[in-house]
Amino acid sequence: MNKKVIVISSSPRIGGNSDTLCDEFVRGALDGDNAAVKYNLEEIRFHACKACYKCKTPEMKCFQEDGLAEVLDKMMEADVIVYATPIYYYSMCGTLKRFFDRCYPIFNQLEDKDYYIITSAGSSNGNALTGIRDFISFSKNPTEKAVFTVIGDAKSQTELLKEVYEAGFDC
Repeated sequence: MNKKVIVISSSPRIGGNSDTLCDEFVRGALDGDNAAVKYNLEEIRFHACKACYKCKTPEMKCFQEDGLAEVLDKMMEADVIVYATPIYYYSMCGTLKRFFDRCYPIFNQLEDKDYYIITSAGSSNGNALTGIRDFISFSKNPTEKAVFTVIGDAKSQTELLKEVYEAGFDC
Protein backbone atom coordinates (compact mmCIF):
# COMPACT_ATOMS: atom_id res chain seq x y z
CA MET A 1 0.00 0.00 0.00
CA ASN A 2 2.76 2.44 0.96
CA LYS A 3 0.57 5.35 2.02
CA LYS A 4 1.63 8.05 4.45
CA VAL A 5 -0.77 8.11 7.38
CA ILE A 6 -1.00 10.71 10.13
CA VAL A 7 -3.25 10.17 13.15
CA ILE A 8 -4.06 13.18 15.31
CA SER A 9 -5.44 12.28 18.72
CA SER A 10 -6.86 15.07 20.85
CA SER A 11 -7.71 12.93 23.86
CA PRO A 12 -6.43 14.24 27.18
CA ARG A 13 -6.34 10.62 28.34
CA ILE A 14 -3.44 8.69 26.84
CA GLY A 15 -4.80 5.19 26.43
CA GLY A 16 -8.38 6.44 26.74
CA ASN A 17 -11.15 5.34 24.42
CA SER A 18 -10.52 7.48 21.32
CA ASP A 19 -6.77 7.11 21.81
CA THR A 20 -7.16 3.31 21.93
CA LEU A 21 -8.91 3.39 18.55
CA CYS A 22 -6.09 5.58 17.21
CA ASP A 23 -3.56 2.97 18.28
CA GLU A 24 -5.54 0.26 16.49
CA PHE A 25 -5.67 2.33 13.29
CA VAL A 26 -1.91 2.89 13.42
CA ARG A 27 -1.27 -0.80 14.11
CA GLY A 28 -3.38 -1.76 11.11
CA ALA A 29 -1.72 0.85 8.88
CA LEU A 30 1.75 -0.38 9.80
CA ASP A 31 0.74 -4.03 9.29
CA GLY A 32 -0.59 -2.98 5.87
CA ASP A 33 2.88 -1.69 4.88
CA ASN A 34 1.98 1.96 5.27
CA ALA A 35 4.06 4.61 6.99
CA ALA A 36 2.08 5.79 10.00
CA VAL A 37 2.69 8.35 12.72
CA LYS A 38 0.44 9.33 15.61
CA TYR A 39 0.51 12.64 17.40
CA ASN A 40 -1.26 13.14 20.69
CA LEU A 41 -2.02 16.84 20.94
CA GLU A 42 -1.93 16.68 24.74
CA GLU A 43 1.77 15.85 24.51
CA ILE A 44 2.55 18.78 22.20
CA ARG A 45 2.97 22.24 23.62
CA PHE A 46 1.13 24.64 21.33
CA HIS A 47 -0.65 27.93 21.60
CA ALA A 48 -3.90 29.22 20.19
CA CYS A 49 -4.00 31.01 16.85
CA LYS A 50 -3.39 34.74 17.28
CA ALA A 51 -5.24 35.70 14.05
CA CYS A 52 -2.26 37.84 13.02
CA TYR A 53 -2.14 36.47 9.44
CA LYS A 54 1.66 36.20 9.48
CA CYS A 55 1.16 32.63 8.31
CA LYS A 56 -0.30 33.89 5.05
CA THR A 57 3.14 34.65 3.67
CA PRO A 58 4.58 32.46 0.88
CA GLU A 59 6.31 30.28 3.51
CA MET A 60 2.93 29.38 5.11
CA LYS A 61 4.55 29.23 8.55
CA CYS A 62 3.18 30.38 11.84
CA PHE A 63 5.39 32.76 13.81
CA GLN A 64 4.80 30.73 16.96
CA GLU A 65 7.69 28.42 17.63
CA ASP A 66 5.97 25.50 19.28
CA GLY A 67 5.38 21.84 18.57
CA LEU A 68 2.91 22.12 15.70
CA ALA A 69 5.22 22.88 12.77
CA GLU A 70 6.20 19.20 12.43
CA VAL A 71 2.57 18.07 12.61
CA LEU A 72 1.47 20.52 9.91
CA ASP A 73 4.35 19.42 7.67
CA LYS A 74 3.33 15.76 8.12
CA MET A 75 -0.27 16.62 7.25
CA MET A 76 0.88 18.18 3.99
CA GLU A 77 2.85 15.00 3.12
CA ALA A 78 0.13 12.55 4.20
CA ASP A 79 -2.20 10.58 1.97
CA VAL A 80 -4.46 9.71 4.92
CA ILE A 81 -5.40 11.91 7.89
CA VAL A 82 -7.23 10.63 10.96
CA TYR A 83 -8.77 13.07 13.45
CA ALA A 84 -9.78 11.68 16.83
CA THR A 85 -11.62 13.38 19.63
CA PRO A 86 -13.60 12.62 22.74
CA ILE A 87 -17.04 14.22 22.59
CA TYR A 88 -17.64 16.88 25.22
CA TYR A 89 -21.10 18.42 25.45
CA TYR A 90 -21.98 17.00 22.01
CA SER A 91 -19.01 18.65 20.32
CA MET A 92 -15.35 17.98 19.58
CA CYS A 93 -13.02 18.70 22.46
CA GLY A 94 -11.43 22.14 22.72
CA THR A 95 -7.96 20.77 22.02
CA LEU A 96 -8.98 19.60 18.55
CA LYS A 97 -10.72 22.90 17.80
CA ARG A 98 -7.62 24.83 18.91
CA PHE A 99 -5.54 22.58 16.64
CA PHE A 100 -7.88 23.19 13.69
CA ASP A 101 -7.50 26.94 14.23
CA ARG A 102 -3.72 26.55 14.05
CA CYS A 103 -4.04 24.72 10.70
CA TYR A 104 -4.87 28.05 9.08
CA PRO A 105 -1.54 28.25 7.19
CA ILE A 106 -2.22 24.96 5.39
CA PHE A 107 -5.93 24.14 5.46
CA ASN A 108 -6.58 25.03 1.83
CA GLN A 109 -3.31 23.43 0.71
CA LEU A 110 -4.43 19.97 1.82
CA GLU A 111 -5.40 18.20 -1.41
CA ASP A 112 -6.65 14.72 -2.37
CA LYS A 113 -6.52 13.34 1.18
CA ASP A 114 -8.50 10.45 2.63
CA TYR A 115 -10.01 11.24 6.02
CA TYR A 116 -11.13 9.08 8.92
CA ILE A 117 -12.84 10.37 12.05
CA ILE A 118 -12.67 8.67 15.43
CA THR A 119 -14.87 9.75 18.33
CA SER A 120 -15.62 8.50 21.79
CA ALA A 121 -18.79 9.52 23.55
CA GLY A 122 -20.90 8.82 26.56
CA SER A 123 -24.11 8.70 24.54
CA SER A 124 -23.83 10.23 21.05
CA ASN A 125 -21.71 12.41 18.77
CA GLY A 126 -24.20 15.25 18.97
CA ASN A 127 -23.07 17.91 16.50
CA ALA A 128 -19.36 17.07 16.72
CA LEU A 129 -19.16 15.58 13.24
CA THR A 130 -20.46 18.82 11.73
CA GLY A 131 -17.48 20.83 12.99
CA ILE A 132 -14.95 18.20 11.98
CA ARG A 133 -16.51 17.77 8.56
CA ASP A 134 -16.64 21.53 8.10
CA PHE A 135 -12.91 21.70 8.72
CA ILE A 136 -12.22 18.82 6.33
CA SER A 137 -14.34 20.49 3.65
CA PHE A 138 -11.84 23.34 3.39
CA SER A 139 -9.33 20.95 1.82
CA LYS A 140 -9.35 20.25 -1.91
CA ASN A 141 -11.01 17.00 -3.04
CA PRO A 142 -11.35 15.41 0.40
CA THR A 143 -12.69 11.88 0.76
CA GLU A 144 -14.29 10.86 4.03
CA LYS A 145 -13.61 7.15 4.28
CA ALA A 146 -15.20 6.24 7.63
CA VAL A 147 -16.33 7.42 11.04
CA PHE A 148 -15.74 5.21 14.06
CA THR A 149 -17.52 5.98 17.32
CA VAL A 150 -16.98 4.18 20.58
CA ILE A 151 -19.56 4.53 23.34
CA GLY A 152 -18.24 3.10 26.56
CA ASP A 153 -15.03 1.16 27.07
CA ALA A 154 -13.14 0.76 23.77
CA LYS A 155 -10.97 -2.10 24.98
CA SER A 156 -14.00 -4.34 25.50
CA GLN A 157 -15.46 -3.72 22.02
CA THR A 158 -13.49 -6.25 20.01
CA GLU A 159 -15.60 -5.95 16.87
CA LEU A 160 -15.06 -2.18 16.72
CA LEU A 161 -11.34 -2.59 17.39
CA LYS A 162 -11.18 -5.06 14.50
CA GLU A 163 -13.03 -2.64 12.17
CA VAL A 164 -10.64 0.19 13.02
CA TYR A 165 -7.60 -2.07 12.59
CA GLU A 166 -8.87 -3.22 9.19
CA ALA A 167 -9.52 0.38 8.10
CA GLY A 168 -5.92 1.22 8.96
CA PHE A 169 -4.69 -1.89 7.18
CA ASP A 170 -6.73 -1.17 4.04
CA CYS A 171 -6.34 2.59 4.00
